[in-house]
Amino acid sequence: MAVTIGFELSYGQLSVFASALKNPYNDWTDQHVSQGFTWRPGSVSFSSMVESGRHSVEIHVVNHAAPVHADAVRAVEVPFEVPADGAIEVGSIAETVPLELPPGSFLLRCEFFQPSGTDEDERVRLTFAKKDAPRFAVVRADPELSVRDDLLTTARPAI
Repeated sequence: MAVTIGFELSYGQLSVFASALKNPYNDWTDQHVSQGFTWRPGSVSFSSMVESGRHSVEIHVVNHAAPVHADAVRAVEVPFEVPADGAIEVGSIAETVPLELPPGSFLLRCEFFQPSGTDEDERVRLTFAKKDAPRFAVVRADPELSVRDDLLTTARPAI
């Protein structure tokens, strides 16, 4: 399965969360900002390359993730559990797009790409890999990130 969605990004974060989650967005600590993501069960937000603007997001559901794309500037992997009803949302605080995915445990990879032109939307690829072992990793870091050996893998809901 592959689909491309577009939405207006706000507050410099791309979020993926279970639609039924009561408070789907996460609070960010300084360490979350440094590593480029904040995670808790059912909700993950990735720090984007820009603060706001239109984003084009490719979403792939696969058995195994391909290697990180050569043009990706930033790539982060986290575990993600799609709920039994398959209902998730992808977007930002300003706008989300509802999706239905197969339920189960996934390795979720988020790759950010530099736009090739001034009028192009920011490009992101989300890969949900069904048969890859879920893990936390900053696979590729750009100069904006300052990743420590011990990733912070807990977050509190933003209220």
